[in-house]
Order: sequence, then structure tokens, then C-alpha cells
Amino acid sequence: MNYDKIIHVDYPKVCGRSNGFLPKQIEVLALCKKKDAILYSGAFRAGKTLLLVHASIITALENAGCRGILGALTSTRLSSVVFRLFIEELDRYQKAVTDAGIELKLAKRIIHSQGKKMVEFFNGSLVEFRSCDDERKLAGYTLDFFGLDEAVDMDESVFTQLLGRISGTGNLRNTFGMIATNPADELHWLYKFFYFTDKDPKFVPVDTSTRENLLLPDYDNYIKRLEKSWDKDWILRYLDGRWGMFSGAIYKEFDPKKHMGDFKNLPVKYHIAGVDWGLRDPYVILVAGVTLDDRLVIKYEYYGNNKSSHEVANLISRLHKEYNFRKVYCDPAAADLVLQAYRLGVPIGKKTSGGLIKSFSDNDIKSGIARMQSLFKNDLLMIDNACLYFKKQHLSYRYIEGKEKPIDRENHTCDAARYMTTDFNPFKDDNVFEVIYHKFRKWR
Repeated sequence: MNYDKIIHVDYPKVCGRSNGFLPKQIEVLALCKKKDAILYSGAFRAGKTLLLVHASIITALENAGCRGILGALTSTRLSSVVFRLFIEELDRYQKAVTDAGIELKLAKRIIHSQGKKMVEFFNGSLVEFRSCDDERKLAGYTLDFFGLDEAVDMDESVFTQLLGRISGTGNLRNTFGMIATNPADELHWLYKFFYFTDKDPKFVPVDTSTRENLLLPDYDNYIKRLEKSWDKDWILRYLDGRWGMFSGAIYKEFDPKKHMGDFKNLPVKYHIAGVDWGLRDPYVILVAGVTLDDRLVIKYEYYGNNKSSHEVANLISRLHKEYNFRKVYCDPAAADLVLQAYRLGVPIGKKTSGGLIKSFSDNDIKSGIARMQSLFKNDLLMIDNACLYFKKQHLSYRYIEGKEKPIDRENHTCDAARYMTTDFNPFKDDNVFEVIYHKFRKWR
């Protein structure tokens, strides 16, 4: 029909955008027809979500009966940003078709309720909108394509779950996944999939930056205003679109080249351990020793999932028999784990006057971060190269934007290390951590 001819001639014209798409956006639209996964990585105002929406609309219109999912981390962003923009841009397509004199309603059905958001097209194609805070919510689908908005804040399991859902309905020649996101540090799972030298050749990254969006209103003044308003780290990530260190990083003093090495066999005076555990979260046990020159060396990390407090308590007990811990510092909130390990003879807490077992650990996050920062800054903490989760999570540990509270995600080794350093004070001045904490607030 005539509608097909209009859709295939000029997408920017069809969607009513006189300025068209940016060159890299056009590149991504082409890659969606050739590659398995495409990462559109960019900074502020790089047109990431807009491109994600158009790639989905175009795919649905061109391939009758195909099925896709668009996802965002939270239901709020899904509704107020992704779904809203999708409907706005679909209206542009509808207007172009109507203005061409074609009586065709592109959207056969639109559902927008609290529990379900979906657009069914006239040709049988279907796009659903799902929050991506739990990969289990995405199980059971048969998909032709998916798109993730700001996947940098999502768990890797969401991406791998959706990759496994793309078995195809047979209505799309090239099934694909597209990700539109801000960049993060080079240890992020996205970097592993799209930038490592041994990555899948069908996984393609396309990098862009705010500077490349020449369609921005008042472009020169906008760029100058951002450069003047923000620090170097922020500019690298949110203006230049660079992967690496970013604004809000908590442990900027942590340098793997300086603080990590082959330290397993370093002689120590005694061993201690730090433990973090949660009902649904991974568990981590850090085994450390205090060296002859009073530095702290983390020799081993035990990291896993789906272990009960009983199982973790038994593991700590076995490690205690091997290392003879002077103390084990555990999350004070994990009261059942502390009690079970205590009953197994682990020095993990002390009995209160009321008969309860209280963890040795201090759970004050701010003072704990100050302790860790001072240890990194003064080269008093060493970590063995085998502690990969420690490296990854301490490099990516950051504050919630505009707040002094850390993001509570992928931080298990960070918490375990904080607990473990509760009593570790290699300084002669007992008040040094308080001094460092106030300086630390200024450094950051």
C-alpha cells in the first residue's frame, strides 16, 4: 500500500522531524538490521531514549507480527519517560500518514494501566513496556527485539535474560537487542559485553557525546554552560560520553595498580574477616590479615549467591578453623547469621546483658567510608589480585546524585570491608579518622 512507500522513503520526514536524525543515530538504525546487540552510549542530550523509541516503532511497522519489549529500571521512568515518549513519537508517524491522505490507524490498541503498558499495531506487531528491576519478571517471553533505557543502572542478569528470550517469532529477519545508556566505569558489565577485545563481533557499541548533537537549541551556550558548571569527572562522563571514572565516585583514592598485587603469602600477625549477607543478596566473606608493619592485607574473597544464613555460618566456621580469626566483623543487621556463627565457636560478636549476641561491627556508613578512604590514601590497605569482586565494586561504588548516600547496589565487598575495619586503627592518634572524615567531605 502507499503507506509502506512513505515509511520506507525518509524516516525523519515521516516522523515529522524536519532536522532529521544525527549521523550516529542513523548508523544505529541500520545496525539493528544486522547485529545481535547494539549499544548506543552517550552523554546528556545525545538523543538516546528518542532513538530507542524510533528503532522500536520502525521495527514494529516494518515487520508485521513481531514482538518486542522496551524496559527501564523503574516503573516511574518507564511510564513518565519511555512510554510517554513512545506515544508522542508514534503520534508523529500517525500525523504523517494522515497528512498523506491514508486512512490508517497505526495503533490498533494502547493499554496504559498501572500494571500493564502495551501498544498493539495495525499489522499485529506488539511492543510491551516492562520495569527491569528483577530479571525474573522477564522470564517466559518469546521476543524478536528488546530495548533497554539507561541500562547502566540495571543488573547484568536483566540483559542476559532478555538475550535468552530472543528466540524469535519468525516475523523479524534479524532479531536484536538495543541499549541506550550513559557510560560508566570500565568494570561495568556493559563494558565487558561491548568493549573487551574478545567480545562477540555481533555486539556493536556506538559512542556519542553531547558535543555531537548539533541540533541542540542554542548549542554553543549550552555546551559552555555545562563546561563551566561541572567538574572534570562529570564532564568526561555526562558531556564527553567517556567510559571510566565519573562524578560521585566514593573511593577515588583506590588505585588497583598501587593497592593490588600478589599478596596471598604475605606474613601476618593475625587474621580477621569481614562478612556481608542478605536474604536475596549475594554473600561475601573477606579474609584479611594484619601485617608485621601494621597494614591490612585482604588475601581472599568468598563470593556467592543463594546461601542461607545456616550455610554461610558453616562456611565462616570452616574458615575460622583454617585461619583462627581474632575477630569476624559481620553486618549487624544479619542477627541470625551472627547468632549461628557464634554458636559454632566463631568470634563474631559479644553477649549483651540481655543475653543477645551483638556483632563487633560498626555500621555507620559515613565513618566507615572515611576509614576506608584514609586507608587507601595512606597506602595502608593491600588487596590480592584474586579479589576481583573487591576491585570491581570499589571502583564503581558511588553516591546517589546530589546526596551523601551511596547507591545500594553491587556494594557487598564495600560493606564487608567497612565492617572489617571497625577496630583497625594503625594511626597513633585515635582521633585521626574523625579528622580525615571532615577532610574527606571537602575532597569529594
